[in-house]
Amino acid sequence: MEISKFIRIALTRTSSLFYFKKRSKVIFYHDIDSGKKYTDMSTSIELFKKHINILRERGYEIVDEIKQPFGQIEICFDDGFLGLYDNIDLIIELNIPIHLFVVFSYLEKENHINKEQLLLLNRLRLIKISSHTETHQVLNLASESLLKNELKNSKNLLEGLLENSVDSICYPEGKFNNRVVELAKKVGYIKQYSSLPGFYFNEFLPNVKRRSLVQFAGEKEFKAILKGGDHVLFFWYKFKHYKK
Repeated sequence: MEISKFIRIALTRTSSLFYFKKRSKVIFYHDIDSGKKYTDMSTSIELFKKHINILRERGYEIVDEIKQPFGQIEICFDDGFLGLYDNIDLIIELNIPIHLFVVFSYLEKENHINKEQLLLLNRLRLIKISSHTETHQVLNLASESLLKNELKNSKNLLEGLLENSVDSICYPEGKFNNRVVELAKKVGYIKQYSSLPGFYFNEFLPNVKRRSLVQFAGEKEFKAILKGGDHVLFFWYKFKHYKK
């Protein structure tokens, strides 16, 4: 195990000892696989099922939209890799809502869901589809015109394809600034999902949700993250992802 990874896990587990309430939280992955990987960020089916079992054993309700301050979990997947589609029967079997953020220009790209597959997913009651921008540009580095295009085009293109409203976005690489937040709000994104760890109702900025990355978390680390142990890493994530 890399030293930095060991330190991160140790800090997360130690910090979790100071949290005792089961507060609602968003967790996220990039893909799942049953052997064939479409990305190095993929989570094995075995580990994913273990996470779901832990959530249910601990009495969490997995929901499509968090409405209560305690006991609810929202699960997100970023980028639209093909593994989620390949294993959709598992999602249906487990009966878990998934919030899928897609990059519109990736829909015909190798290893990613295509438009036809996205439409099939959109028909399932368990799947909600939102924007991950048009071409996955790092938004806090984008010019004004490029930023507008990334935010507006992805929303319009997805709404045109899916024939339903798209009102949420997550930031590519988790990076954003105040300019991104304000423009996304003007474009019509009611919720903006960051990669900053925290509980759901503890917003970083108005409408900017916190999320915890759990894709490689072993059983003990996952339990610690649920309790809020990864919040000790908040300022490190903030330094990496947020520039005013």
